Amino acid sequence: MLDTETTPSNQRITLSHPVILASGSPRRRELLESLGLAFEVIVPNVDEEGFHLDHLSPAEVVQFLARTKAQEVYKHHNQYYVIGSDTLVAIGSEIFGKPKSKEDAFRMLKALQGNAHQVHTGIAVFSPDSREPDSQTQIPPMVCQSLCTTVQMRPLSDAEIEAYITTGEPMDKAGAYAIQGYGSTLIERVEGCYFNVVGLSLYLLDRLFTQLGQPLLRA
Repeated sequence: MLDTETTPSNQRITLSHPVILASGSPRRRELLESLGLAFEVIVPNVDEEGFHLDHLSPAEVVQFLARTKAQEVYKHHNQYYVIGSDTLVAIGSEIFGKPKSKEDAFRMLKALQGNAHQVHTGIAVFSPDSREPDSQTQIPPMVCQSLCTTVQMRPLSDAEIEAYITTGEPMDKAGAYAIQGYGSTLIERVEGCYFNVVGLSLYLLDRLFTQLGQPLLRA
């Protein structure tokens, strides 16, 4: 079912077709709203844990999941631009997804504290299907890329980690922290796109829409 809440009436961006955000993330929703882009929300029915992706790099994982989420929604709404996204945290090839428990969150934060880590976010955008009803030859375009941001977390004591977990904030976040929440107090430095760490690089999103002939920044 479509979530019909959209951006405020003073929205500034109108594309050639309506837009769906294939994500339940309130942070991604807020970032799209900040652009003044009118959109609807559909949460894709995708079991992220059901895929065996150990052979993929972190960048490949987020691109695969972004495409999968967007495609799940697009197959029922192919007259829309559909945006899918996925974010994970990594140190080298070791991936930190969303914690499954408080103990798992503690393990992740213990590994991240005092270290630099990488935040990878993949974005996929499916373009509206422009095929004629009887044509099977034209494939609707899809673009997908990922971006990496390096984040330095300050050293944390076990007590500080426990206190942060008590806020409840880590439990639905990749890497068990939110850079825009209480977790902002844990971060010393960000090298690269800040919004990529929040969960949706607006720079990369504009580049992808530009490839589809629909730049978000217009004269």
